[in-house]
Amino acid sequence: MGETDQLSKINQDFNTIDTKSLYITDENKVLFAENENQLFTAASVIKLPIYLYFFEKVAKNELDLQTKMQIPTEKIVAGAGIIKILPQKRTWTLEELLHLMIAISDNTATNQLIELATMQKLKSWISENHWNDGIRLERKMMDFTTTKQNKISAKAAVNILRKIIELGELYPDLKETIRRPLYNQQFRSNIAGTLEEAGIPGLQMLNKTGELKDIQHDVAFFEYKGNTRFAATLTYNTGLEANATAWMQIIGKELFSEMINIKK
Repeated sequence: MGETDQLSKINQDFNTIDTKSLYITDENKVLFAENENQLFTAASVIKLPIYLYFFEKVAKNELDLQTKMQIPTEKIVAGAGIIKILPQKRTWTLEELLHLMIAISDNTATNQLIELATMQKLKSWISENHWNDGIRLERKMMDFTTTKQNKISAKAAVNILRKIIELGELYPDLKETIRRPLYNQQFRSNIAGTLEEAGIPGLQMLNKTGELKDIQHDVAFFEYKGNTRFAATLTYNTGLEANATAWMQIIGKELFSEMINIKK
């Protein structure tokens, strides 16, 4: 059974998940695509394009990672993150906010970054890059004053993560800084789940998750012995959360199994 057939079978085995999208590529071609252009409520996956926006500015010397910012108490929001539990620290560097946004999905850090960039400039940047079909940035984190939702597709999520990885390759001095929070991601139980626990020498896994009620997403980059894979798994109406976790973990294991069998 080929890789595409095996991934199709895995998807069929988890048809209790009401809606799901799977998109997988290597450096050169699409390896699997199902519902890859469908827009899902993005949850914290929307933080990836914000991350890319800022590091593009840093790479061009338009922003300094050591720029300090004050976060007043009234700007602190609930949900994921640590800024809310550190009242004694109100000054943060741009680098700290970027890393907190990704590594622990800090919502306050994200909102501060959106304010710094401005929502309008972020939307214009998305439009200028012709990403409107796959990315919709509509609100800050934990903003319950609007019914609007941030949206993303699996294909767009992979393309953004690819751009982030490529930026690190283009600017070697920034590579480790760009990768660090993705590599040290706090939430690793989905695509990377069983592989993370295995501690496989030489396997690098970078990822960003997103979760809300009935929503579970993960976007990941695998690198092993010169081979790479990008994967996005997006879900809606997961049924039991464990179903989505199991599906993503099996996808991750299948990807790695295929990678180690690539003939040079």
